[in-house]
Amino acid sequence: MNRVTWNGLPFENAPRKLPGKLRETIFDYLPAPVLMTSVIEEMAQKYQSGAWCKTPEHYAPMQAAYFIQPQSPDSHTKRRDLFRLRVAEAEADGFVVPEVFRTLVETDAYVDRLHHNTIWLEMPEELWRLPSDPSHVVFLAFKEGQGCCNWHLLLAPDGSHSMVSCEHPFGVRSNWPSLVFPDYSHWKVNRCADSIEEWLYYYFLDSADDDRHYIEQLRPYHPDGWSGYLHSQPA
Repeated sequence: MNRVTWNGLPFENAPRKLPGKLRETIFDYLPAPVLMTSVIEEMAQKYQSGAWCKTPEHYAPMQAAYFIQPQSPDSHTKRRDLFRLRVAEAEADGFVVPEVFRTLVETDAYVDRLHHNTIWLEMPEELWRLPSDPSHVVFLAFKEGQGCCNWHLLLAPDGSHSMVSCEHPFGVRSNWPSLVFPDYSHWKVNRCADSIEEWLYYYFLDSADDDRHYIEQLRPYHPDGWSGYLHSQPA
């Protein structure tokens, strides 16, 4: 496997500056909570319902509103339940799902602070083995919205893990009709981070940058003022 950065680009072309004790402090780098308003909720509903077609000039702000709204209780429950099933299966085979990832996926308030423009949390339907080394399990974690890349935990039999990327998602059988199920032994897998917290550090920073863009798009719709964040941010 070739080592690449968190987003799939060659590692050598990007700086690598990581804080110390990242496993203990990773959630300090989560994007700040965004302050929801009735205006944002209405815009998100219009985007979701397709009503933006009537006012296409407001499409981008409506999409921003949709991205930053909290997930529904049903969505949170489905994610947590599916995740726990896969974790139980991994542990039954002797693998260890890192605590940082478990905390993220099982904490609704953390998930609701992730509004990345194109990369979203995704749970696998099944756990698949790494074709080049079946002693390892590939656990889908994040997907790119346009289907260009997917990020997975690579679980090792000794209890360790790393992050790998692949154009295709491992463990999502429903993506293909049964008669054309792919031969995933030919999928190219790239090592992209030594740990989930290393990958999440860059992902959180990128997500926070997206939030700033969303807030700038939505601020004109709040003529009485709107900071954008639930808590005041340092200058």
